[in-house]
Amino acid sequence: MFFLLLWSFPAGAQINHPKASPFATVRQDIGLSTVTVDYSRPAVKGRELFGGLVPFGRIWRVGANESTKFTTTSELEILGNTLAQGTYALYAFPEKDAWEVVFHKNTAHWGDGRTAYNPAEDAFRIKVTPKSTDTWQENFLISFDSISHNGALMQWKWGHTSIAIPITVNTREIMLEAIEEQLRQSPTAQTYYEAARYLQEE
Repeated sequence: MFFLLLWSFPAGAQINHPKASPFATVRQDIGLSTVTVDYSRPAVKGRELFGGLVPFGRIWRVGANESTKFTTTSELEILGNTLAQGTYALYAFPEKDAWEVVFHKNTAHWGDGRTAYNPAEDAFRIKVTPKSTDTWQENFLISFDSISHNGALMQWKWGHTSIAIPITVNTREIMLEAIEEQLRQSPTAQTYYEAARYLQEE
């Protein structure tokens, strides 16, 4: 019966089925900048994660399926490194006590890039310390927290493991330049109100 069903499908026909690791997008405004992360969310399913499913010392695509993409609408600073506006692939090299996180300029690789991955195409690498959490995260999760006008924490959580990557944006500099420019030209009551409001909220 199964073979009869297969034979009845037209040549080239495909059945659309759900992915084991569903696709997700997280978008976060940080001040006047917007950061977007496109990634897939694999589940633990009872497996040993880091040091098992994800071997220590080997490149990881930060999720599953295609490489994870990180897009920023403006220049950012991440642990002393400047990241220009644009889209990057996110990779990681997990270890037991420290991870290397990679912002990679070549976004054309599928997955972890395999042998095509070239470290010379890294924008930069940072080192972060993984933390053990009391809460359980079944599906890999990327989120943003501690959000202010000038920065946020990008968090990765899976199983009982969590890492946090601080992101800084130059919102204050951009806003102060805009305020000074408006005050030099033709300030109105609204100009003073908006300037005072921003400085108070900051």
